[in-house]
Amino acid sequence: MKGFILVAHGSRRAAANEEIAAFAGELAAGMGDKFAVIGHAFWELAEPSLEQAIDAQVADGATDIRLFPYFLAQGKHVVKDLPSVLEQKREQYPQLSITLLPHLGALPGFADWLGRQL
Repeated sequence: MKGFILVAHGSRRAAANEEIAAFAGELAAGMGDKFAVIGHAFWELAEPSLEQAIDAQVADGATDIRLFPYFLAQGKHVVKDLPSVLEQKREQYPQLSITLLPHLGALPGFADWLGRQL
C-alpha cells in the first residue's frame, strides 16, 4: 500500500500549522487515488512529527511511502535531517520502502510556474 507524507518545518503559530494541514488535504484531493494513505508532518515545533506520521502510515498498512519536503531550498533539514530520519525508519521497518522526493524548490518547472502566477 502506498503512502504520501508532506513534511513542512512547523511553527509556533498554530494558524501556520493549520494552513499546512489544510494544504495537505487539498493536495490529497488533487492526487486522487495515487496513494492509499496521505498525511502531513512537521520537522519541529508542531505535531505530528515526521516519525509519528511514518509510524501511523505503517500502522495503517503502508509499505511504500513517498516523502515530499515542503521546503524551497536544500538547507540542513532537506540535506541531512530528513534523510537521517528515513534511514532510522528503514532500520525500524525493514519491509518499508521510503523515498525522499525532491523538495519544492527543486521541482522541475516550479520557477516557471511561479513566475506565471505573479
